[in-house]
Amino acid sequence: MVHPGGRPRTVSFSEEEMIALGEEMVNWVKLNKPIHLSVWYTQEKDFTDEQWDTFRKCKEFFHYYTKALKLVGYSYLDKDSAIDVRLKDRWQRVYFKDLVKSENEDVDRKIEKELEAKQKLIDYEHSRKTEDTKAPRDDILTLEDENMMLKAKLKAIEDKINAGD
Repeated sequence: MVHPGGRPRTVSFSEEEMIALGEEMVNWVKLNKPIHLSVWYTQEKDFTDEQWDTFRKCKEFFHYYTKALKLVGYSYLDKDSAIDVRLKDRWQRVYFKDLVKSENEDVDRKIEKELEAKQKLIDYEHSRKTEDTKAPRDDILTLEDENMMLKAKLKAIEDKINAGD
């Protein structure tokens, strides 16, 4: 069989099969209300993680993946669901990307305000020194180091959360 646009697929299925698989997944999620999509793709369908990663990136499947992800996520918002509260808080960032964006922006703003306040304090302290004394760069370097550490911690948290997918 000749495949237009290059090599034949090696891991995912045809566009029609991917759409059918996506529809099947969404319907299964609606009926079974799993706490994670891996229940469907590993237990129900026996797909590997590598296959799943390929599937969820296919343009014809991605819409269904996103829809199923949201359906699973609603259980984490439902106050009456059997999902433990600690898990609900942990997984909301996975299921609701708008929440991730908002929380990250909040953290970035907080870091910026803290850095601005520290910089103002440093500037004030330096302005009080006599003109013949040069301001040490150690305070500025420390501030930059703290900024880099906070950003690295935030990135590590995001990576850990996203790895749960």
